[in-house]
Amino acid sequence: MAINPDDFPFPEYSELPLFPLNNVVLFPDMPLPLHIFEERYKAMIGACAERNAPFGVVLIKEGSEVGEPATPHTVGTTARIAQVQRLQEGRLNILTRGETRFEVIDTIQTTPHLVGLVRFLEYEAGDVAAATVAGVREQYVVLQRHLTAMAGGWDREIAAPDDAIDLARTAIATLAVSLPLPPDVRQDLLETPTAGAQLEKLLTLMQQANRIVSEQVEQNTPFKGPRLN
Repeated sequence: MAINPDDFPFPEYSELPLFPLNNVVLFPDMPLPLHIFEERYKAMIGACAERNAPFGVVLIKEGSEVGEPATPHTVGTTARIAQVQRLQEGRLNILTRGETRFEVIDTIQTTPHLVGLVRFLEYEAGDVAAATVAGVREQYVVLQRHLTAMAGGWDREIAAPDDAIDLARTAIATLAVSLPLPPDVRQDLLETPTAGAQLEKLLTLMQQANRIVSEQVEQNTPFKGPRLN
């Protein structure tokens, strides 16, 4: 989903409230549930929810989520609030979805929460071999079948996007939600500038993921004998 240009007054650089998180890298199209309990973020998220405006999720480089402002990585993803559950003492449970990558050019506010001057990063296809696209499509289908099997289901057909940009976004979002990739690996994928370069990295990651998941599926399958079709 593209970001709404009406949310930001400038075409190239915009002010964006930032939510630094430990061990969390948000990707476009990826769902992210959050529990909001600090006063500064209750106010920030409340304002975003009221205006239906996005905020930026950035991985913490130095510091912590609570207390003094942390130093985040400069590349993050905007989050749009899809659902809000209001709790006691103003706490919130929210469900967000990643939208658009951005780069923090400068920090223009540190208290009560970070606000960055950001520029939004357009997805570009870049150069990618047809064999790489085909390989990621194949690994994506296999991974989806494994995940469905682990959940006790079965898919007759699974479609994978043909377009390099759509395939990279879809595969990354699925991989990020399904498997505990290390934060540095996730951040590296997020910062990779083109879909083609992302697909090159994804091919190896998804092959590794499918080996791990296939072993889990095999261990969790109680019936080991021959099937009768």
